[in-house]
Amino acid sequence: MGKVLHIIASCTDRKHLLVPEALRLRRIRGAETEARANTWWQRLEAHKHPQGPAHQLYAGEHWSVVLGLPGAARENGFNPSLWIASAGYGLIPQEAQIRPYSATFARGQEDSVVRDSENKDTGEQLRRWWRTLSSHPGPVRGQPRTLRQLACEQPQANILIVASPLYVAAIADDLEFAAKSLQHPERLLIVSSPASLSNGSLAPHWIPSSAHHQQRLGGSRLGLHARVAREILLAAQGGHLNAAEVQMRYQQLIKKSAPLRQYDRQPMTDDEVREFIRQVVDEGTKSWSAALKQLRARQFACEQRRFKNLFVQTQESP
Repeated sequence: MGKVLHIIASCTDRKHLLVPEALRLRRIRGAETEARANTWWQRLEAHKHPQGPAHQLYAGEHWSVVLGLPGAARENGFNPSLWIASAGYGLIPQEAQIRPYSATFARGQEDSVVRDSENKDTGEQLRRWWRTLSSHPGPVRGQPRTLRQLACEQPQANILIVASPLYVAAIADDLEFAAKSLQHPERLLIVSSPASLSNGSLAPHWIPSSAHHQQRLGGSRLGLHARVAREILLAAQGGHLNAAEVQMRYQQLIKKSAPLRQYDRQPMTDDEVREFIRQVVDEGTKSWSAALKQLRARQFACEQRRFKNLFVQTQESP
């Protein structure tokens, strides 16, 4: 039996199944974070939509690479388990039976946990949401609902987080408790983009996953954190992770990398982007990713998440 490794990866917006309208977070309005989270949980449990394994629900490049992480870990002597940090369900094991839903920690989306109307900063709203979801039993009874529980139950374990900074912000308090509960805190690694949190109390655990690594690992930035995690697992020695050693290695890799390519693209308004989307869809383009490649090839600029949201909105409009 290899060394215990818990891989915790963030969920994805993309789903393989159609999301029922009632299970979109936008349908719950006007309440404080805890009240909204409790109402949301009740709705998840009461809805009649069929359930399925969590690992089969998510889609996209990030999740495709994540599903290969346990295999990479086994190749190097670990005994891995895959968990999901879900904005809809909290911490769940990959085999959990769940319903398709739409909820995200990312700001500026209709199904975001963050509400600008609340007189609280983003980080506080995210942490309160995570704590509230964690207080419910979860779809797999008896399984840990927090990272702290994982660490307390197996204090010798390795824990590898693969998530964007906003998802790390949501679980930040939980991560700090988990680090204190491990007998070897250096075995907790956070693979994410450099952010304000990477300079705080979680700094010793933060592995910088920047665009510099993309030149070496390939793929798009959507799957970059998962590709960095896979590289870490394949290079690990002795069935243990060491955050200080890995952090130093990836900082050195960034320093040795060629400068990032700079693009001189023209920004666009939302209306201009929508008009472009309508045009390329009429020409036969079917996916937002293909449409975005065309837009950038014409030297126009639009942030990926913004473009995807506008693409979906345009497709849903009559």
